[in-house]
Amino acid sequence: MDLETVQQQFKNANVSDTFGTRKEVKYLPEILSDDEIIQYATSGLVEGNTVLVVCTNERVLFVDKGMVYGVRSNEIPLDMVNGVSYSKGMLMGNIIVTNGAKDTLIKDVSKETAPLMVDAIKRSAKEYKRKLHQASQSSIETDNISMLISQNEKIISLLKQIAAK
Repeated sequence: MDLETVQQQFKNANVSDTFGTRKEVKYLPEILSDDEIIQYATSGLVEGNTVLVVCTNERVLFVDKGMVYGVRSNEIPLDMVNGVSYSKGMLMGNIIVTNGAKDTLIKDVSKETAPLMVDAIKRSAKEYKRKLHQASQSSIETDNISMLISQNEKIISLLKQIAAK
């Protein structure tokens, strides 16, 4: 994936707030796979650092490209997202993403983009989990068909042996 693709996906997702995260946006092509699709993104603070929060069709990313220490990137696979919520203050909002027993608090998110990001994470997680479930069901059905074919082959073999006697 290249920067032009990232910027086009931002445009397609109506991303409007990347305040203070220009370096992180430029770094995204290095950490996104070619088949990932950005669902939404916004900026905020995690543990006091400005981060770009990106929801793709596979994961939620928290990207912080510092001036001194390089890049810090954390991710939560969408099938591990247990919940997501937001609150709005006078000027800014907060988002909480829960996975397992851990909550990730994103502070100082634009109060306009906070509900959009929460909605994108909820929709993407639901769709991702649905696809995983379908793939799992398909695999089970394939295994069952293979087992039936094998059993039928054994029965046919036994019937041939009985007929030969």
